[in-house]
Amino acid sequence: MAILTIACNKPNSASVEVFPFGTTSAGDSVSLFRLKNASGAAMEVIDYGCRVVRINVPDKNGNLDDVVPGYDNIQDFESGSQGFSGALIGRYANRIANGKFSLDNVDYQLTVNNTPNGFPCHLHGGKMGFDRVMWQAAPFQNKDTVGLVFTRTSPDGEEGYPGNLQCRVTYSWLPDNTWRIEYTAETDKPTIVNLSQHCYFNLKGENGGTILDHYLTVYSDSVTVGNEGYTATGEIVSVENTPYDFRAPHRIIDCIFQPKEPMKIFGGCSVNWIPANVNWVLNKTATKAAFLYEAQSGRTLEVRTTEPGLLIYTGQGLSEKIIGKNGQAMSKYGGLILETIHHPDSPNHPNFPSCTLRPGEKYRSITEYQFGINF
Repeated sequence: MAILTIACNKPNSASVEVFPFGTTSAGDSVSLFRLKNASGAAMEVIDYGCRVVRINVPDKNGNLDDVVPGYDNIQDFESGSQGFSGALIGRYANRIANGKFSLDNVDYQLTVNNTPNGFPCHLHGGKMGFDRVMWQAAPFQNKDTVGLVFTRTSPDGEEGYPGNLQCRVTYSWLPDNTWRIEYTAETDKPTIVNLSQHCYFNLKGENGGTILDHYLTVYSDSVTVGNEGYTATGEIVSVENTPYDFRAPHRIIDCIFQPKEPMKIFGGCSVNWIPANVNWVLNKTATKAAFLYEAQSGRTLEVRTTEPGLLIYTGQGLSEKIIGKNGQAMSKYGGLILETIHHPDSPNHPNFPSCTLRPGEKYRSITEYQFGINF
């Protein structure tokens, strides 16, 4: 039963509905917000970790389907093996080597919560990152656009980060089936910030099999190099003559299964591209970073961002052993992550764009995921 509805009076109008979504292990009541535009396309989000549960968009025949693989109950979001599924990631998305960085000649040790191939690192904000906490959520409607404003203060010392960080994240669902995210933050001490979203996409549908037959275009000439611990080395290389050259559309399967060392290490893509047209210094207008197309459904997804990096992960860690929505098994390569970020391990590489935020400054980042149809 809905506990709140915000809608215009006219038929087929945009609306926000709110439903109970269970209780966390800590006893917090979780709410699910359904954001629906006038065409009937909708996304569903919860206030635990600002997580996306579903995005229902039409295919070329007008049929709505959920294109977000993942979980559909609070217990799995808390304890499932895909712990970041659909979540807001912070304070720092992706990895920081050994969980260490220095700022203004002060050394900081963050929580180490991941050791891929024996390489320790701080991953996605730590053990209790932004994905593992409750957020205040305020629904809004502005004409045909509906959305949520999430707010939270991350206290000084949380997971080892300096400064009280006041965060405001806005999810907007637009009439043209665009999910727009605006991240802002302010601090009372020098700190580092790198917020992102960890949503899986499968344009065939959340239980549509693998994404290997999706056509991917990445508007990028270069990538940051990663080591066996999936952490950036600081080196930037051209995509020319590498498996990462998606400047023209390619099926994902045609590129990731190649006898080249990076693919042997990762078993697929877990790579940070540098979008060619993004001016992260101005950080005002979201610029096209990638385009995804799936022929069976006709669905498309365009990614635009103000961020200097786009981390793409092809879901090789998913498997039939993981039970997702409606009690159904997931698939290896069953979802694609298009994570807009500052580069991995940026605090330890001065040649990467700075992720430092100081008192009196405002962190601001915009990402847009626009769903469409190619007939």
